[in-house]
Amino acid sequence: MRNDPECGIIREVIESRWEEYFPFADSDFLEKSRKHDFRACWWEMYLGCSLLGLGLELEPRKTRGHGSAVCNERPDLRIVGPWSGWVEACAPEAGLSPDGVPDDVFGRAQDVPDGPMKLRLLGAIRNKAKQRLAFLRSGVVEASEPYVVAINVSKIRHVADFDPPRVVRAVLGLGMPQVSKDLRSGQMRDAGFRDQPSIMKEKGGTVSTRIFLDPGEQDESFVDHAGISAVLTSEMNPFNSLEPWFDHKRLLLGDDFIMCHNDAAHDESKLERGSIRIGREYWVSDAGTLECRRWLDRCASIAS
Repeated sequence: MRNDPECGIIREVIESRWEEYFPFADSDFLEKSRKHDFRACWWEMYLGCSLLGLGLELEPRKTRGHGSAVCNERPDLRIVGPWSGWVEACAPEAGLSPDGVPDDVFGRAQDVPDGPMKLRLLGAIRNKAKQRLAFLRSGVVEASEPYVVAINVSKIRHVADFDPPRVVRAVLGLGMPQVSKDLRSGQMRDAGFRDQPSIMKEKGGTVSTRIFLDPGEQDESFVDHAGISAVLTSEMNPFNSLEPWFDHKRLLLGDDFIMCHNDAAHDESKLERGSIRIGREYWVSDAGTLECRRWLDRCASIAS
């Protein structure tokens, strides 16, 4: 990306966003991006610029009031206006264990790895939920502050998806689509989704997929998920710009976001709907239906 002439547009865009994001980045951001995990750092920057583009106010590094080493030991982004809360970014790998997302094999029919993909999402949420508890103990984060986990899945090969998106199904116990058929009339009815309260791991044990419904449900990965206000996902990556269909002039930062609210979160840390007005926003209504709002065209909520 740095040396290839064909990546000139990408470099210009990244440098432009870095100028915008620089005041909010950790002091070791450049070192991490060069030597450790460029894609994760790019995601944090893309996320920050998207929030700034929505008119949200981020806390600059210089006002954190700590030494450089200490102020880096905190969630990635702190929103200070018009509401206060934290956003923690991560970019999980495909995984090397039997439960990892397998590579695509060209020319061979394969099952869609829906379960392994959900496990990667749930693992990222679990790790960030544990990390939040450490931030609470150190006094960096207050229990009453909303806490959003933002996951970029671009390190994992593209896996076909549908609506509601995989991250929504991963935290609300929804499996694959199903429909009933009357064998006599051929009429289809009762379209919906299979219940999937948990996923069985290859080496035994289960992982709950109802963490935004029953955050205290015991399983082998038990952790307090009620401290997570919402999860946000994106497939965007810096190399999208090389695709012939990509148009930077029409790109709306964050329009690719998918956010699912945790309606089982602690009352004091719940995130108000509409706090991040971009992409698609999902939540469970008081009536128990799944609701969605598409912010680009401000369409009305739909029940599914």
